Amino acid sequence: MKLVIPKSINKIEFDFLRRVFSLEIVKIAAKKALQGLGENIKNSSKAPDTYLKKLYLTSSGGAGRAIFLLKIGAEKAVLVMIRLKNDKQIGANMTVKNPEFKKVLEKNLDLILRDLRSGNYEEYDV
Repeated sequence: MKLVIPKSINKIEFDFLRRVFSLEIVKIAAKKALQGLGENIKNSSKAPDTYLKKLYLTSSGGAGRAIFLLKIGAEKAVLVMIRLKNDKQIGANMTVKNPEFKKVLEKNLDLILRDLRSGNYEEYDV
């Protein structure tokens, strides 16, 4: 099983929260998502044969949520979004009914697809 972190997502999502959620915490969440844990959320048509999973994160630095893109039949979880629970715009309401979340989700999916096509990502064993 692998965790994939596209360069653009690392820069705009993960780098900012690395002091709160270590790579190890994100790896554990990715593994749980790949094992079927977490909440399925409505996916975009931008990435067919995939689904999105929302998982809760906890650390000594705080609580948060992460969204992973999972390809059906593959053992890879792509980090899409990571936010603190108290993030006013998105963290407390990570559903497609939230227009702010949906806007960021669509933007991140575009960045992810571009990074995956060009090989701009890191893979980690989970």
